[in-house]
Amino acid sequence: MVTDEKRKGSSDSVRVLLKAMNVLELLAGEDEELGLGEISTRLGLNKSTCHRILNTLADGQFVERSGPGAYRLGIGVFRVGSAMAGRLGVRERSLPAMRGLYDATGETVFLCIPRGDEAVCVERLDGRYASTHFLRLGGALPLHIGAAPRVLLAALADDEIEAYLKRPLAANTPATPTSRDDLWAEVGRIRTEGRAVSRDDVVVGVKAFGAPVRDHTGRVVAALSLSGMSATIPDDKEDEVLDQVAAAAAEASAAMGHAPGASG
Repeated sequence: MVTDEKRKGSSDSVRVLLKAMNVLELLAGEDEELGLGEISTRLGLNKSTCHRILNTLADGQFVERSGPGAYRLGIGVFRVGSAMAGRLGVRERSLPAMRGLYDATGETVFLCIPRGDEAVCVERLDGRYASTHFLRLGGALPLHIGAAPRVLLAALADDEIEAYLKRPLAANTPATPTSRDDLWAEVGRIRTEGRAVSRDDVVVGVKAFGAPVRDHTGRVVAALSLSGMSATIPDDKEDEVLDQVAAAAAEASAAMGHAPGASG
């Protein structure tokens, strides 16, 4: 039988745990150490409670003392974070966001990851007109062809992009961009807007819309995209679809541990 005293003890333990988590989140958001007084003030904790929490966290190496009365994150947080990062599979973490986008639009949704000079499709949810789409599950496109590939191209370092653009670039259709100047301009747009549009350059009559998926460090690890027939996604609906794709990519990024502001 659970007594009132046991319930109270359990409730107090949960509250202390939540306070400890708040301390860790506060320290994680700071570049420099914080003093006991500042931590207690910013979290609304009395100093004695805050001091006990910090001592307990220090015992587990989750925080460390960097000076008299000053604290910063400890190696214990790094160990936990590294283990968690190693378990974050981008396909599995992105699937809920992809399913939400598919349910909202009925269009085909893709997830691509970079592999050398290509974007490889690691997940595809088939929507209406799926048979018209060129990229198959497990298939690949060069980084300059299509919305998702160009998102991954834009995430490369400038010298890597320059090296890629120096080689002969194939064209799927007459609309495929193959000139260095055009592709650099597209890279600039993607980096500024955080999204990409492909019109007729993979398959004539098909549009695609892509956005980056980032991990906990802010690095682009994948591109999420939606593809549909140009006839069913007129120009005046493109912004709406782009917003939906960007929101799904942001959801997938959050599932990978990315926080707004963590990207470059």
